[in-house]
Amino acid sequence: MNAVNNGNGADMTKRNGLPSARLTERDLVLGKKAAKYSAVICGVAFAACLGIAIYVLFSVPLGTRMPYSGQYGRSGIPMPFALLPALVVLSGLFRGSIKPKSHHMGKMTRGFLYSFGTAMVLGCVILQWVFAKSILIEGGALPA
Repeated sequence: MNAVNNGNGADMTKRNGLPSARLTERDLVLGKKAAKYSAVICGVAFAACLGIAIYVLFSVPLGTRMPYSGQYGRSGIPMPFALLPALVVLSGLFRGSIKPKSHHMGKMTRGFLYSFGTAMVLGCVILQWVFAKSILIEGGALPA
């Protein structure tokens, strides 16, 4: 990183070509806490989604399709592919939260992580639940 002075005596660090404020020790400590929080909720959500996927895989025939009435006259999404999106997103979020410099975040980034990150993880779990429920209904394991 290239050191840059903003003219007021404050050191700025150049990251990706854009100057950003230098992080304080407190920012790094709070960033570690936020990264750990993100890793824990992503891990718990991944385990829950994986459990839902395994339950669905053992409860309905493998040829079951999730109902979908979209373009091209397709009859539905194959069950294994319908259960993958939430797991892929959660694994990407988890991977991002355990990187060596994942704790390098300022106040705005931490706030964004706590609010939007939690909502995104919760959305993945809800998505998995809704997809699983529709597949279980279509496969006959749950009453309509």
